[in-house]
Order: sequence, then structure tokens, then C-alpha cells
Amino acid sequence: MVTWQACPRLWYYNYIPRLRGPLPPQIIRGNAAESCISKVLRDSPSIVPANSGDLLKSPILDDGRPAYDFSDLWPAPSLLPMDSSEWPSTRDSLEEWALSRADAHFQSSWDDAVADWESISNKVGSSEGANEQECREMVANGIRMHIDQVEACMRAGGGPHAESWRLGKHRHNWPAPDGFPRVWEEPHPCAQEPGSEVSWCEAWELARPWFVDPDSGSFTQTTSHPEGWFQGEYDLVYRWTGKPSVIDIKASKGKGDRSGGYIEQLRLYAWLWWETHNRAEEVESLGIWYLGPGSVKEVPLPTPEELTQYGDDLKDVYNLLHANDPQMEDCPAEPSPLRYFDEGGKPSKTPIDPNPLARCVRCDLRGVCENGDHDLELPMEDRIERFGHAWPITHMGSLKTRVDATGTVSEIRGPRLEDDGSIELSFKLLDGYDRAKVRPSRYGSPRSVTRSISNDCRVVVRNAIPSVWRGEMILELDEKSSISLAEEDDSEPIVEIETRASIVGRIWSVDAFPTGVGVSRWSVTLLDKSGIAGAVAFKQFIPVTAASMGRGDEIAILNGEVGEFNGRPQVRIGPNTRVVPLRSSSDLPDF
Repeated sequence: MVTWQACPRLWYYNYIPRLRGPLPPQIIRGNAAESCISKVLRDSPSIVPANSGDLLKSPILDDGRPAYDFSDLWPAPSLLPMDSSEWPSTRDSLEEWALSRADAHFQSSWDDAVADWESISNKVGSSEGANEQECREMVANGIRMHIDQVEACMRAGGGPHAESWRLGKHRHNWPAPDGFPRVWEEPHPCAQEPGSEVSWCEAWELARPWFVDPDSGSFTQTTSHPEGWFQGEYDLVYRWTGKPSVIDIKASKGKGDRSGGYIEQLRLYAWLWWETHNRAEEVESLGIWYLGPGSVKEVPLPTPEELTQYGDDLKDVYNLLHANDPQMEDCPAEPSPLRYFDEGGKPSKTPIDPNPLARCVRCDLRGVCENGDHDLELPMEDRIERFGHAWPITHMGSLKTRVDATGTVSEIRGPRLEDDGSIELSFKLLDGYDRAKVRPSRYGSPRSVTRSISNDCRVVVRNAIPSVWRGEMILELDEKSSISLAEEDDSEPIVEIETRASIVGRIWSVDAFPTGVGVSRWSVTLLDKSGIAGAVAFKQFIPVTAASMGRGDEIAILNGEVGEFNGRPQVRIGPNTRVVPLRSSSDLPDF
């Protein structure tokens, strides 16, 4: 949503042909900081000694979700609390304990973030550019901002649920990660007698916000709209006052245009909370934690009228972007004004650049967008000479990934109407001596199939995705495909279906590279002057030159199999395909 609001054309390039810039090493800093802070928030100053290991590590299922249904696996109930004389009893001693816990967790958080970044094929730079010491300082700032919440909670007597919590009777339906099972009705080891002053340890437990479990898999704890068309993932949700407050953590100083997008992001979270709580509960406050300066930026709450309008506006955008197969003309190159912010996300004296295209100057897509004036020297070849042969080159904008075919139905299985309205069926399509196997694609099934289909009837298959498997023509059908009875003049011979092409393009990104552990393919995104396509090779067909080809290089793929992947043209590299480096990125303009 933030990308769409910045520029619809940028959204189109990012999400339809999937032209995305490489990820810099700075994301290591953000991921490591958030992970380390979360691990400290999960710890308990009455259970976990300052210099111990990761005692409250959560049990995780194979799919990456916390094992909420297996109470016996959670570590906290089996741990003995420290002697109360060792519990922090002042803000300074609590901060000292928390920063010691940060030291205990930091290196593993940093190493994991580096490893995750190193595993990304589409990256740029070196992990040394992430600045480990700066990240440590950001973690300390984040912990101090949390202790501000703890102190406010203590000064307020623990909030409205303090006494019931002391009795073990107040635990949220979705509790914050704390080492205990989701359902737990025993008093916490640091709980004091009813009526007594709330201690610093109690305030730490009461103030603990909900956050993504640091041991869980990526995007396993997102929050989804009841209708399923919008989702987001909160960083922190404080609830100790009796009402929710949403905080977003940013490992930055808050400068630059992105700070404007962060404001909208927080307001979308407020709307999402309202939608997912029967439109009966609104958040109490919104804030951005800028870990660089260690400051909190308050974000204005949406009004009740704005909350309602959000739902209407967002659904309209969703219908445009996802339900109607958006084309480039639906996504105009109309960037929003470029905004300027100072440290802490404060608007600059000149808050908006007067140049209406200022956002385009450093845009990753300035070499392909109509607003840019950066010449990438993209190729537009018609033929090349290689291996003693002249290879005709197909322009990427002319790659034909969908075909029609006419023939007689044989060996039909189905049709069967599924609950989602799609139709499962498969059959052989016979056209004289030629034949093709027709079947649903792995990404969906057709919805438009004649009710009269049966063996021996003549049909026309439209918008099928062709391929060849062991010498047999395969026509895969998805929701864009259809089958109807053929008219007398319908003639789409199977023999005329072309499944091979040669292309020349510059590598925009390396999307996958074989690691030997889980990834067994090489895939790239390619550009020429006419369009965009992907290329992929699996296992033994990965070219020996793959390791030497990177972003910005110009290559040729000769005699590849034309197909489609997630709506984008793709050329598959097989046993009879040649991959040829043509020009190095060092000899071409930078992306």
C-alpha cells in the first residue's frame, strides 16, 4: 500500500513483472535489532539471570508457528525463579539487567541476520557495510524506550488488570511471548501480595507488549482482515493500560521520504486492529520508535470517519490490483511528492520537494519508466551468430506464453466442480496425428468449461500454457483459460504451437542460486527494450557459467522453452539450451 501511494507505476514494476532492486546490507541491522529486542522483551528479570543463555526459547512446529497447543514444551513453568534479592528493584538495576540480556542475545541475532541476508540472491554490497556497533546502540535505545513503558506502568499501579494478573487470572487470548504456554492460570513467580505496590519486576511482566515470537518463521504471525484481502504484521502492541497501542520499530534515524510512508503504515495498522476486533475496539495510540536517535514519534490516530473510509478505499485498490489482473495503463507513472524529514521523523523546513518528479531521480526503475531519462542500453537483437549458427531472437515483449488449440476430446477425466468454482478435468486433445495432454495448472484450474464436453466432441482450448514433457505436448489450464465447443471454422492446429525461443537481455536480478541446501535452481529476471521475462534452470541444467553472471550482465538464452510463471513470461533452460554471456555489467551503464 505504501508503494502504491508513492507511485502506482513503481507498484506495477515491483509486483507484476517483479522488478525489484537489490537488497542492501542495511537490512541486516534492522532484522538483528528487532530480533535482539524481542528476545530481551521475552526474558523475565525474576527468572532469567543477567548473563545466562536463551532460557525462554519458544518451541516451534515444523511450519514455523509456535507450539501453542503443546503446553508441556514451554520452558518457563519448569524454571526456578531467582532469589528475590537478585531481582531488579530500581530503574537503573532493571536497565542494567536488560542491557546485559541484550549482550547475551546480540551476537546470535546478528549472525542469524547476516546469514539470512547472505542467502538472498538479489543483494548488493557486503555484510561489512551493516555496522554492527551502530546496531548494538540501536538495540540499547529500543530497550530504554521499552523501560519507559515499564516505568509508566509501575507509576500507574500496573494498570487495570494488575490485581487479577497477580492471581493468575488475567492472560490475553494471544499473550506476548514470555516462555509460558498460551493458556496458563498460575500466578507469575514475581507476583506480589494483593494491594501492595507494583514492583519493577511486576511492571516488566505487566507492560510486556505483544510482539512476533523471535523463534517463529517469517510471516507466521501476521494479522489478516476477516475477508482475507489485507494483512499486516505488528511490531509491538502494548496493552497494559487496558487499550491497545501499536508501535513500529525502525532501525533508522528517521530521515528521508520513508518517514512519511511509516506514518501511513501505522494508521493502516490502527484500521486493521479495528477491523479485526469487530469494529468495536480502537487503538489508544500509535508511535514509531526510531532506534537511531532513540526517539518516539507519535502518529495521529485515524478518526472514526477515516476508519470507515479506509475500508472502502483499500478494497477499491485491492480490487484494482489483485482481482482484475492490472495492466500497466492501470498504474500511471504519477509519483507522489517527495517529502523531507529530519532526525526523529520530524518534517524538515522544506517538507516537500517542488519538483513533481523528484521521486524519480533515484528510483530503481528510472531506466525503464517513462519518467526516467537513464539509458540502460538494453538490447533489441533480431539475430545473433553463435556456435556456427544464426539464431533468430524473439523480443521479450513478443514472447507468446498462451496458445489456443482445436481438437477432439479423448480419455476425459471429470469434469468436477470444486467449492471455489473451478473445474477439475483432464483429457487428451487429438488433432489428426497430433495430440496434446490437457490438464489443470499447478496454480489453479479453469472456470469456463462447456457443459457439453465429453469424449469424441470437438472443442477449442483457449489461453492454455504450453510445454513439452518427454516429447508430449502439455496444455495447462488456469482461471484465464477456457474450453468451448468448436465452431466449423475454428482451426488452431496443435502442430503450429511453438514452445521454443531464443532471447537476449540484461540481467536485472538473480532471483535464485543453488545453495546445495534447499535451493536447486538458478533463476534470473531479464530485460530488453521490449519487455521483461524470467529464466530458470533446475539441477543438472544450471549453466556452468551461472556463478559468473550477475546483475547488469547481458546474456543470450538460445533454444529455451517458453512458459509462464505467476503471470510472467519465462524461458526454461533444458538439455538443448545454451546460455551465453555477451557483455559484462562493467561495460554497460549501471542500473
